[in-house]
Amino acid sequence: MNYNEQLDNLFLRWIAQSEQNHEPREQGYGNIIFTRDGLLEKNDPLINVEKEWSEAKFKVMFLIKDQPTEYCDDLRLWLKNIDGESANNRRNKENNRELKSRFMRNLAEILYGLTHNAPSLEEVRQSFEQVKKCFNTVPFAFVECKKQGGTTSIANNVLLKYLNTYGSLLREEIEILDPNMIVCTNSHIYDFVQKIYDGELSTIEGHNSIRINRKRNKLIFCSYHPSAWNVNVYEGVMNHYRAFLRSNNKNG
Repeated sequence: MNYNEQLDNLFLRWIAQSEQNHEPREQGYGNIIFTRDGLLEKNDPLINVEKEWSEAKFKVMFLIKDQPTEYCDDLRLWLKNIDGESANNRRNKENNRELKSRFMRNLAEILYGLTHNAPSLEEVRQSFEQVKKCFNTVPFAFVECKKQGGTTSIANNVLLKYLNTYGSLLREEIEILDPNMIVCTNSHIYDFVQKIYDGELSTIEGHNSIRINRKRNKLIFCSYHPSAWNVNVYEGVMNHYRAFLRSNNKNG
């Protein structure tokens, strides 16, 4: 099975467990509110995201807290136009592809930095068209840790409860996609991912926001949330990635 087939089968089990746990339902429809996610499809029909992901040198996954909506959604289509969709959806997707929001711009800059040897933020900001092209052509995974939507923020105790309840399913989603760079946008998510690879991780002195799994060739980062204000989201990841690159070069 391809990635989406595996994920869709996983999501059916996830929804069934959500129903047993009496998770919220969409008003007027009755469906359990659930966010499908994974590899974001590109708007260019010539790009086979699944094939390119399977062959990619850098497989970047963003682990986000939750989607701030109270309806079902498939985030895999956030960049791709679909026949028959509303003009509003098309406009939102165009804005996503053009990096109009701070959230999307930060995601795109981190993706570019991790796949282009960690240039400075100044260099990245001077290369906006290249960053945008990378975002719209290079495969990456986008995964909500809490599949039921909520409000514009989520309390840590709510996130932790969800991770405790559905953590085995989230772990399975990570294992299906098998990224080699995992960007955790919350410290509790970072702790959760570290536990998946317990006993296999090494550190870099002075850099507590990166963990290295040499056995499985993976890097795990603790990042600011992409929508955060008044912080340097890009350098919050690249500072630690550069330390890894220096240590890797030093060790041969």
